[in-house]
Amino acid sequence: MDSTPQPQPGTGGAGDFVAVDDSGEFSYYGSREELLGDFEYVGEAPCIIDRSGTSYRLDLDRNRRLCLGPPMGPVEFHWLRQALADARDVHPEMHRLQRAEAAGRADLVAGLFETLQLERGTDPDAGPWSLDIDGLPTRRNTLPDVDAVLAGQDRLETIRVSDPFGHSYRPVWHPRHRYLPHSGFICYVEIPAQNA
Repeated sequence: MDSTPQPQPGTGGAGDFVAVDDSGEFSYYGSREELLGDFEYVGEAPCIIDRSGTSYRLDLDRNRRLCLGPPMGPVEFHWLRQALADARDVHPEMHRLQRAEAAGRADLVAGLFETLQLERGTDPDAGPWSLDIDGLPTRRNTLPDVDAVLAGQDRLETIRVSDPFGHSYRPVWHPRHRYLPHSGFICYVEIPAQNA
């Protein structure tokens, strides 16, 4: 049975990409045109991935215009996992959905597409988020809407949040500086399915 992730309804469909730029940051692009419009030179994106986990690089066409190069084969799992861990360490505020470690490349790639779309708000058709605050269920449309609800909460430990793809999280306050405890943001740490 083929374990390659397939585009699902409401997930951006075929033809979308994730790029890792030369600074190590991850970005989601809904189309080839959107991807190419965001880069200026060939080495600016050392790795571009489609939903099947195939990697690409930027190239120049015959007219010396930037284009997507030929497929280079499957993205290397260990490199991708480490690059994502590094990006989360450097810019945790840009990678606030912290999923449990993926077992293989297909799961890692599928989770990467989902989390980047949810964090960046690029999939308006993904569906609602669910919150359980002291036994009271609440629904919100986007991650910023969830943030707004949780911003007024004194205690986050008992709150549970579920994304549109069915992953459950516990919200955790992440201060920007230890001397400014009220300046920060909320990260969402996945609760393994058996503990959810």
